[in-house]
Formats: sequence, C-alpha cells, structure tokens
Amino acid sequence: MPKTVVSTYQRRRARNIALAIFFFIVGVIGVLVPIMPQVPFFVMSLLFLSLVSRRVHRSVRRFLRRHPKIEATYHLWRHRRRRKRRGRIQKKKTRSASV
Repeated sequence: MPKTVVSTYQRRRARNIALAIFFFIVGVIGVLVPIMPQVPFFVMSLLFLSLVSRRVHRSVRRFLRRHPKIEATYHLWRHRRRRKRRGRIQKKKTRSASV
C-alpha cells in the first residue's frame, strides 16, 4: 500500500481551516453565552481564514487599509511572530552546526 505524502503546505492549510472553524464555533458560543466575548473569536477566525482564501485575504487587506490604527497593530503582531520564527530557525542552525 503506497504512502500518501502530505506536503507542509497542505498541513498548514488544513490547520488554518481547522483553527478558523474552531474560533468561529467559539464565537457562536460567545453569542449564546452573555458572559463570554465573541468579537475576538470571530476576528481570529477571519484571520486564519484569510491565510487560506485569497478573497478573504483581499477583504482583510482592504479593511486594514481603511483603518490605519488596526493595521499598525496587526503589522506589529505579524512582525513579532516573524522575529520569533527566525530566532527558532537560527537556534536550530547553530545546534546542527555545533554537532
């Protein structure tokens, strides 16, 4: 029986769709339960969905251009995440070079 090879892209795409659905469901629960906030969960759902769908990505980009304060916060968040990822990559490279 041949092994199916799942690429990293397909895994990321599946993970992003799963997270978008999860946050959407939690947002719906937030609408039903008055104590729990729903807006942050819907926003997270939208952001994860924008990583998968070009149409949603364009809409999010258009929204961010219209709201510069939110755009600045979003870019700071993305920049911090990239810095963390680069740091992890550098650590892995130095570990493998020292071995």
